[in-house]
Amino acid sequence: MTDREKQFKPLELRSLAMQELFHSEFGRMYKAAYILLGDEDEAKDAVQDVFAQLWNGTVPLREASARTFLLTCVRNRCLNLIAHRKTTLEAMQLLTPEAIESGQHDEEIITAIEDYIDHRLTPQTGRIIRMHYDEEQSYKEISQQLGISLSAVNKHIVQGLRKLRETFKSKEV
Repeated sequence: MTDREKQFKPLELRSLAMQELFHSEFGRMYKAAYILLGDEDEAKDAVQDVFAQLWNGTVPLREASARTFLLTCVRNRCLNLIAHRKTTLEAMQLLTPEAIESGQHDEEIITAIEDYIDHRLTPQTGRIIRMHYDEEQSYKEISQQLGISLSAVNKHIVQGLRKLRETFKSKEV
């Protein structure tokens, strides 16, 4: 075997392993995605996104529990798509002609939200929300800068947003 053949052997083996995994798990993953999303194309896209992340090395595959891991990845991808749908729908509702014409006191709302973040959330949660939304930093960048785990960053953002939604939905401001 030449050096060139040795160089491409791991890639070829990885490709074959990925094809086998795709063919053996696609049906199961697709069914789970379809149940969550209710749309064939979106379900196929979600499964393909998971495999693309595996291929790119974005998500490391745990060999021992590959089936469970893949289903968890698909479920998480579907939940992200559902959350994105909801956010898009809410944004579209804010952009109705009536809402745009009325102005709905945009500056007052923004000021109230900023005040809430600064004075009612914990300092760490407020800081993380600002880093993510104002400075547009990823969870990974925030975790590295603050020396905390990704799950801690996620926890702070989820809790902060939940408190913001509850407060502004009930119009306590």
